[in-house]
Amino acid sequence: MTAGSWAVVFGCATLVAVGTGVLAWRRRRRTPAATALAATMTGVAAWSAADALVYTLGTETAHRLYPPVLLASVGLVVVGTWVLARTVADPSWRPARRTALLLAVEPLVLVVAAALPATRDLVMADLSAADGAGESRVTFGPLFLAHTAYSYVLVAVAYTHLVRCFRRVTGVLRRQVAVLLGSAVLSTVGNVVAVASGLDGSGTDVTPLFFLVTGLVDCWAIFRGGLLRLVPVARDQVVDTVPDAVLVVDPAGLLIDVNPAADRMLRELRPEIEGELVGRPLHDVAGPRAVGVLLSTERRDGHRVAEVRPGVWLDVRDSAVSDPRGRPLGRILVVRDVSEQQERQAAVERLNRQLAEQVEVIERLRAELAEEAVRDPLTGLHNRRHLDRALGAGLAARPRTGELSLLVVDVDHFKRVNDRLGHAAGDAVLTAVAGTLAGAVREGDTAARLGGEEFVLVLPGAGREQALARAERIRRTVAATPHDVDGGPVTVTVSIGVAVCPADGASAATLLEAADRALYTAKATGRDRVVAAGPAAFVPAPASPADGGAQLVPGG
Repeated sequence: MTAGSWAVVFGCATLVAVGTGVLAWRRRRRTPAATALAATMTGVAAWSAADALVYTLGTETAHRLYPPVLLASVGLVVVGTWVLARTVADPSWRPARRTALLLAVEPLVLVVAAALPATRDLVMADLSAADGAGESRVTFGPLFLAHTAYSYVLVAVAYTHLVRCFRRVTGVLRRQVAVLLGSAVLSTVGNVVAVASGLDGSGTDVTPLFFLVTGLVDCWAIFRGGLLRLVPVARDQVVDTVPDAVLVVDPAGLLIDVNPAADRMLRELRPEIEGELVGRPLHDVAGPRAVGVLLSTERRDGHRVAEVRPGVWLDVRDSAVSDPRGRPLGRILVVRDVSEQQERQAAVERLNRQLAEQVEVIERLRAELAEEAVRDPLTGLHNRRHLDRALGAGLAARPRTGELSLLVVDVDHFKRVNDRLGHAAGDAVLTAVAGTLAGAVREGDTAARLGGEEFVLVLPGAGREQALARAERIRRTVAATPHDVDGGPVTVTVSIGVAVCPADGASAATLLEAADRALYTAKATGRDRVVAAGPAAFVPAPASPADGGAQLVPGG
């Protein structure tokens, strides 16, 4: 090739390197690796531009300026490659000031040596213009050879970082590292070939051409392969720093990887375990009880929560890992200690149970208070307040239930019992009569104490004949029942007035008034009897004793 042809080739390499560097620089905010790649491409662009100028101009000045520019460009490429590899392998790494100074020392020394007349020949000597075949002559000095060896060592160290990273990562990150390795190795091989073939001082340095291919590969990777689109994160920045325990188990059940959190958790579960955990069966490391409990626990929402030891609860999520052919490679277990959460949840459940019990007690007390509010404290029957509500409800429901009867019951000559035997005996008699009335009511009926010795029974659905029959049974039961009091056994009788709705009244007031009139008639006609309002005036009762229905039976 002619000198002009080489100038065009190197000029193209310059443009491609500049374009790649700009693309990388624009992505510097996404990943620190982009800055290193931009620096490397800048060195490639300067290197290629220097070659292009030498082949284009061929002047003494160009030949004199070429070595310093070349060495500065090479130094930038080598240092950029090393920093790029370190940053890709460990994105958290940043070159310290001392490291940056040490990396800059060797290129600066070579640039100064190549620029000074006194030391120029130690770097490059006898640099001549290209001949008709496009080949130039140069003699490499000892400093250049030392610089070349140093550069190869630094590049080899960079490749070591990339290879380690390639073996460690997977997926998209692995492809990114593979692209960087392939393109870097290509340019390095080209440089080795060019230097080896030009040791005799003849020929053309075609290293920029290999960097041209490298730049094209990197351009393709940036636009089509997603290079630098994702921020590569080192494993130890994710897995090793997460608070959850991460374990990798192969298909045979052997533990092949753990992060520090998993190591701590397993040793806390099994303090007796010593030595390295990796390579041992999970069953032995975690313990048969823990593994058995976890395997027997039902999976919910992709994870299991189980008490593997008293007071130790673990939340375990596991996922299978397979190769591209679908063959199982193992399982990844992510374990979190949720003992504190379970303890708090148990405490909340205990509080909820206690609260429910207290609410139940409160509801029971409230019901008891509500019931006491509508109960007569002496007899236990309902009071007037409840009677009014029950009677109103019964009258409202009468169109559906039919007739409704009302019984007004009064203890005959009750004052005599109080006067002769005392109020305690009177209270006992009232309580006994109330018990008889309570036993006579059916479901839906209401027995209430109006006050004193007067009681009321509300009988929904009962007609006149049914009400009279039930009233008569009550009267007979009361008259036949002796009551033991301090003054001796005593029997009492009752008078009962019966009223039926709607025949005797359609409202509570009119119905009570009709029953009261019937009761008054029973009292006036001899007591110890049942009298109904309306057509049937009363039902005759057996002859009452001469004392008016309250008789004292001498004690035994």
